[in-house]
Amino acid sequence: MKKLFFILTVLLSFGLNIFAQNTTNCNCTLKGVVHETNAHNPIPGAVVYLKGTKYAVFTNAKGEYQFPKLCQGAYTLVCQAVGFQKIEVPINLTQEHSKELTLANDDEHLQEVVVSGKKTENQTKAKSVIEGSDLAETRGQSLGEALKAATGVTTLQTGSSIAKPVIHGMHSNRVLILNNGIRQEGQQWGSEHAPEIDPFMAQKLTVIKGAAGVRYGSDAIAGVIMVEPNPLPDSAAIHGEANLVGFSNGQQGIASGIIEGGFAKKKGWAWRLQGTYKRGADIKTADYYLANTGIQERNFSATIGYNTAHWGTEAYFSYFDTQLGIFAGSHIGNITDLLTAINSSRPNSDYTPSSASYTINRPNQDLAHNLFKVKSFLVSENLGKWQLTLSRQYDWRLEYDVPRGNRTLNTLNFKLTTYQAELLLDHKPLWNTLSGTFGASGMYQENLSSSYELTKPLINTVLIPNYQTKSGGVFLIERWVKNRWEVEGGLRYDIRSSDAYGLDASSKLFNYSFTFNNASSTIGFVWNSSESLSLKGNAAIAWRAPNMNELFSNGVHHGAAAYEKGNINLQPEVAHNFSVTAEYSGSKWAWEISPYLNLINDFIYLKPRVENGEIQTVLSVRGAFPAFDYTQVDARFAGVDASVKYLISKHFTITEKYSMVRAKDTRNNVYMVNIPADRLESSLRYTFGKNQAYVSLTNLLVARQTRVEANSDFLAPPAGYSLWSMNASYPYKNFTFGLGVSNLLNKSYRDYMNRFRYFTDEMGRNISLRVQYRF
Repeated sequence: MKKLFFILTVLLSFGLNIFAQNTTNCNCTLKGVVHETNAHNPIPGAVVYLKGTKYAVFTNAKGEYQFPKLCQGAYTLVCQAVGFQKIEVPINLTQEHSKELTLANDDEHLQEVVVSGKKTENQTKAKSVIEGSDLAETRGQSLGEALKAATGVTTLQTGSSIAKPVIHGMHSNRVLILNNGIRQEGQQWGSEHAPEIDPFMAQKLTVIKGAAGVRYGSDAIAGVIMVEPNPLPDSAAIHGEANLVGFSNGQQGIASGIIEGGFAKKKGWAWRLQGTYKRGADIKTADYYLANTGIQERNFSATIGYNTAHWGTEAYFSYFDTQLGIFAGSHIGNITDLLTAINSSRPNSDYTPSSASYTINRPNQDLAHNLFKVKSFLVSENLGKWQLTLSRQYDWRLEYDVPRGNRTLNTLNFKLTTYQAELLLDHKPLWNTLSGTFGASGMYQENLSSSYELTKPLINTVLIPNYQTKSGGVFLIERWVKNRWEVEGGLRYDIRSSDAYGLDASSKLFNYSFTFNNASSTIGFVWNSSESLSLKGNAAIAWRAPNMNELFSNGVHHGAAAYEKGNINLQPEVAHNFSVTAEYSGSKWAWEISPYLNLINDFIYLKPRVENGEIQTVLSVRGAFPAFDYTQVDARFAGVDASVKYLISKHFTITEKYSMVRAKDTRNNVYMVNIPADRLESSLRYTFGKNQAYVSLTNLLVARQTRVEANSDFLAPPAGYSLWSMNASYPYKNFTFGLGVSNLLNKSYRDYMNRFRYFTDEMGRNISLRVQYRF
């Protein structure tokens, strides 16, 4: 048994120095014949499509249809033809599958023919999509954790409950998140401010890697994350799904459901309701519990829409509410105890209880986020398709500190309101080869900190001041397609102005105004060498204005357990991004390799404070904390994402994923801090029969981050580590049962990208059970 285990380890970790994007077989074929119910005559010209995807075909003269090169997964096959009743058939696709479809005669006369499609954007940039069984494995995890399934994406963590996505070494405001098509605006500037989004509302997570400032505006320097639900249903039938997830570590339970449908007597109308509840207790490392690390979350969303061939509108509302405990051992009363905690192998026994508790005490975060949007479209025969999107977001974040002496209400209170508007015109194709989009967008944002009004800034003891921000931009993107070539180019111009009010370090009232503006551009190409091989490349310029916390921070950021100091003289970042991606997909092999280079002038980052070669700490009335300063350098981010998948046999698939990034301060010729180490993920999956059941075993190797300058951090980077995990899934009728185990061997380790690595180990073994019911 030991020999077998050793051979499997070598095979997974080192046997193939090639890498794959996912473990799903994407060479399945779905085919069949469409005929009449009674006469059994074939029906040529019937439309057959896979609901919610881009795949659609017409039946030939013999009534035959075929979809080659589909990925394994659950699909809804839809067939309709003039004079026949439309049908929808669920399909569980594993390998080749034949499905005969029969259509009943329909006496209803045809009123109109609707041909619709969805434009695919950013084709020239590297992209990863998480859906199907890969997405199902992440159910119950936070959005940041779920996105780690994409090559080149990792997380910046604060403990084990808070994780935000990192793309190519960058995070926070450099990673733009689109929540159901709306730019997510919360307090995302903090390292411990996770996205306020419920992943259960998404049926697909898309990661676009590289600068995308032309289409999405300033801040999209590292990439864009799209959290996408399915389109609203196009029939009156009511359907949906229910999910139950349980985790052993933290004794966490999650219940989530979604239900949607239409109105039989009101064609064109559709609706959807979705909700999630999550509750978890203190988590456990391999050796001890962590006090005050529980979580509670309540989420809800609703959508209603009306669509015709030429116009439509949709209204969407979501509410996200969560309470997060912050590990009690990260807030320490004096510098001596702080340094002792940082240099200890485990936390003080006061912070490692003998059992888990669901009680969330101070320090903790309590936040709520709601989003309301209305999106409408109008098709003009002369111009093209107009789209108007209006939205409002409200983000309320409370951060409760630990009482010190007679001070019992050390609380950060942020209230952020954001209004956004975007108008797009997808113009009609010109000369049959040129298509594109013209757009204009605007945003107004207001932040209220502490408990005073913006017009009366009398007291400001909070981390950032009150402020108002107004921004606007216009852009044009054109795409030329001919034969095997596609070329895309775009230009954009943005302007942003802000006014900030508060008290400085000497308790004097200040009032600052800032105006930043810049242009963005992109040029890219796609060359489809064959049906199996394609090459794409992109060069882009994007920019980002400094945030208020980077300009004004001067105090304890308790969620991050750090004392942060801003810099009023910071200038906007300007990024020059270059990437090339080669993709191949064959009957046995599928691979992708994507090198990239990002040169950023005036890069802003939070650096540990060093004076006279010594790391500094700050002692305040709120305790002792490591000190960090916002500074500005010229940075170079370079790396590669690579993946490969190999179908060993009909049932066995092996995959490898590798990512590396090198980041350097070129102004001072030193390496930068808080950059992910090299990662290699190896997986072996066995698929059973034709019902999509599978079991997989995965090994994750994370190297030690050695590219760190001496005396540049409070603690040297931890050792590298190797983690094993397994996943299994079994569908039965309308149910799908899942089992997962992370950190299978219950290993003690610390991750360099976790801000709490100063104080504690990572989470130990965690067993998850998943049950999904579709109706």
